[in-house]
Amino acid sequence: MCRKASGWCVKMRSCKVNIWDRRKMRPDKWMISLPYTETKFTRPPWLTRFGFPALPRSDPKTITPDGESKYCNMSRLHEQDAKRPHGVNTGTTE
Repeated sequence: MCRKASGWCVKMRSCKVNIWDRRKMRPDKWMISLPYTETKFTRPPWLTRFGFPALPRSDPKTITPDGESKYCNMSRLHEQDAKRPHGVNTGTTE
């Protein structure tokens, strides 16, 4: 008897292809082997044409006090820092 492997199982094992190897199964070959499936996509009204939310997540009037905008007023914070003398009530010792 010969020690060389033979038979249908060895033949199948020698012809196997690693589908994740880009040299053996490129994306274009992989896409062609799949069946064509037509998909129809209707954009929902709550998204923009780029896929972002069309409306803000929350109403600015409900999350902020009256007369204040939704976003933080950084100039007001800087004004508070300017009124305070340096090194007083800042928590640092200089």
